[in-house]
Amino acid sequence: MLRATVMLREGGWEAQARRLARALSPVAVSPAAPRETVAALDAWGPSLMPRSARVRGVAMGLGVLGARATSGVAERLTRLLAPADAPLPARLVAWAVVGGAGAALAAVPERHCRKLWVASLQSTGLLLRDGAAGGVVHDVGRWLQLRYPDQQVVRPLASGAVHTAGLLYRVSRGLPSRGSAKDPRPPFEPTAMPETLATSYVVTTLGMGLARGFVASRGALESYFGPGPSKRTLARLVNAGLWAGAAAATYSAGVAYVGRANQRVEPGYSTPPPSPLVSGSPESLLPFAALGQQGRRYVTDVVTPELIEQVMGEPARDHPIRAYVGFNSEPLYQTGRAELALAELERAGAFDRSVLLLISPTGTGWVDHTLIEAAEFLTRGDIATCCIQYARYPSFLSIQKVALGRGQFRLLLWGVTQRLAGLPPERRPRVLVFGESMGAWTSSDVIMFQGIKGFDHYGIDRALWVGLPWLAKWSRSGMTRGSSTLVPEGTVGVFDHHDQLAALDDDQRSRLRAVVVSHDNDPIAVLGPDLLVQRPPWLADGQRGRGVPHTMRWQPLGTFLQTGMDAMNAMLLTPGEFASFGHDYRGDMAAFVRDAYGLPEATDEQLEQIEQVLRSLEFERYERIKAGRADTASPTPADRDNPAGGVPLRSRRAPGSPWLRRPADRERGDR
Repeated sequence: MLRATVMLREGGWEAQARRLARALSPVAVSPAAPRETVAALDAWGPSLMPRSARVRGVAMGLGVLGARATSGVAERLTRLLAPADAPLPARLVAWAVVGGAGAALAAVPERHCRKLWVASLQSTGLLLRDGAAGGVVHDVGRWLQLRYPDQQVVRPLASGAVHTAGLLYRVSRGLPSRGSAKDPRPPFEPTAMPETLATSYVVTTLGMGLARGFVASRGALESYFGPGPSKRTLARLVNAGLWAGAAAATYSAGVAYVGRANQRVEPGYSTPPPSPLVSGSPESLLPFAALGQQGRRYVTDVVTPELIEQVMGEPARDHPIRAYVGFNSEPLYQTGRAELALAELERAGAFDRSVLLLISPTGTGWVDHTLIEAAEFLTRGDIATCCIQYARYPSFLSIQKVALGRGQFRLLLWGVTQRLAGLPPERRPRVLVFGESMGAWTSSDVIMFQGIKGFDHYGIDRALWVGLPWLAKWSRSGMTRGSSTLVPEGTVGVFDHHDQLAALDDDQRSRLRAVVVSHDNDPIAVLGPDLLVQRPPWLADGQRGRGVPHTMRWQPLGTFLQTGMDAMNAMLLTPGEFASFGHDYRGDMAAFVRDAYGLPEATDEQLEQIEQVLRSLEFERYERIKAGRADTASPTPADRDNPAGGVPLRSRRAPGSPWLRRPADRERGDR
């Protein structure tokens, strides 16, 4: 036995085990390793939206890259004071100087951080302080490993655990728990850990590979241009320009690839609608093929008078009008698209209806059908809706199109105002405005410098904005909170759920001109660059709203990355299952449409019937989108031979929650 042990030791298995232990130790890799460990654990903590294993892995990888980048700044500052080969006491003193400076900046009182530049100083101090703490942990851990090279494998692991205990303590309180039955966030599943770790590794490897490639190309250009400060600066500028050009080309190619979906004709939406009151019909000025994917869905799914009568239990007043102008109808000029929309409204007789609803869509041209169908039911069909597409990509890829969408919607509003001016006041329809997500941004920005006076200028009676992004002018200027002089008290209201609006009395509701529906835990409504350096009010103790985890905490850079991932994950909805959570506003949509717009009164029984049918219509729309052939697609409301039996009042259940199903089984948010 003794001889066998000696032979194994001579084979070097203990040395290999020690090397493996040192590689796995959270303090052995680099000064950024302790903070990377903290960032990785933060990805498992609570956030605004549920996360699949893959999404959590992406968040973890981005967090690790962010920790590595910020810790690298502290490391470079320290190396200016003490080189990497300096004795341990000198390095510890250098870390103490950098960490002390960071701690001094981090000690700025919270009440002084309302200004972004002060908050930036405080956040910089926090990052420097934590980076210096990680550097101390790393240097001491490495010194212990070099000081006792022949000790057992457990020593480097134990030293790493002890030295990182302080850093890990603050995230231990935020690790996910089983949660309550009402919490829609799924509990942590150990079986998802391998996929999460693998995704995180891929993201981290790609990020570091790009960083190394950037440094390598910069070094090659510096060598090519030769020595000298001016040539070195020129080389770095050229390198940055080449990388920026490559990134722009990659972005453009990706956007073009995504935009091709607008051209795809779905078998369930391949037949032009028969009614002359909608765009794309044989009598329409706009060809069905030019409406785009979202436009074809928009005009095909119009509800019929028969369905309105069945749901409301009373005769319908008319067949709803739906006008839609696709981006391809006039791809170069927004003025042309606005004129086409106005001409289409006139052709269909929209100005003779009692309600004219103008809609600004999201980036792909998507509009929430739940809103349109609810308005058509509540008005008993006496309504005309109009929407103009201004982009063909998801909203997060169409930020640069906001100005285009704003200008296009302004042209539509002004054109409607001019045409209504020629009608007697008693014959003019009420002009209502709707926008969701990016559509709320573009439509509200039309009157961003006028406030409520802009409603009167354009003849707008009321507006309903849902999921208004933080980047919108109304959000950033405080007009949604009533803190602007452009917004008289009581004319704008922000609501998390419908019960808050229902609690107002009749006089308060009558004063509202703009209703903003914004869930407390909607990541799109709270995601802004201020999250990088400033603690937001929605994460302040005692001010957290519905759906915001009590254990979620703010940290510089990390919270911005985590909320950004939540925003990317907030648009996956389960067809037929309405919720009032995150960026899903379908659960309260019918009630908000009725009360925000002041539409004809509907009883509670009628509203319940509407909500049931809206669920059924959405699930059938999901089946049409997924249908491989036109003959297997669910019939549209206009194609039903027997309307009374065509729409079940109890909706079927879609297969599973969106964060638990495979991407192929989801209805993409298309926003």
